[in-house]
Amino acid sequence: MHFGLWLILGVVLIVLEIVIPSFVVIWFGIAALLTGIVACWVTDLTMQSAVFALLSVTSFAVGWFGFLKNSASRSQAGQGKESVQGERGIVSLVKPGDFPAGRVRFSVAVLGSDEWEFVADEPLAVGERCEIVDVLGSKLKVQKV
Repeated sequence: MHFGLWLILGVVLIVLEIVIPSFVVIWFGIAALLTGIVACWVTDLTMQSAVFALLSVTSFAVGWFGFLKNSASRSQAGQGKESVQGERGIVSLVKPGDFPAGRVRFSVAVLGSDEWEFVADEPLAVGERCEIVDVLGSKLKVQKV
C-alpha cells in the first residue's frame, strides 16, 4: 500500500477521535501514521500490515497503561463519600471560635478540589495532619492523624 494511504488513514482516525472522544482510536491513528513512515521503505503489504498491528498494540498499551491508568492527579469528582474516607491532608486555616473548623489542603484533589472547609470534634492547629472521616454536604469532617 502506498505510504500516503497510511498517512491519510492515520489522520482520519485521529480526527475520528476528536469527533468521538473515547481515547482509544487515537492510538490506532498514531500507529497508522508511523506505519506510513515505515511504508516509505517497506513496500510489501503483508509486512506493512504486521508493522501496523505491532505498532497498534504497542501504542495502545503505552497509552492506556502509561497515561490513563497511572494518572495520580485524577480527581475523585463524582465518587461517593466512601471513596475519600481516610484521605489525608494538612490544616491550612483554623477559624476562631468554640467549634473546631477551618480549611484543609490535600496534595491530590479530593472530590474535585484540593482545599476544603472542615469541621472536627477536637481542636486542630495549622500544619497538623488530618484525615477525612465523613462528607457533610459542602464540608468535610476530619480527625487528627
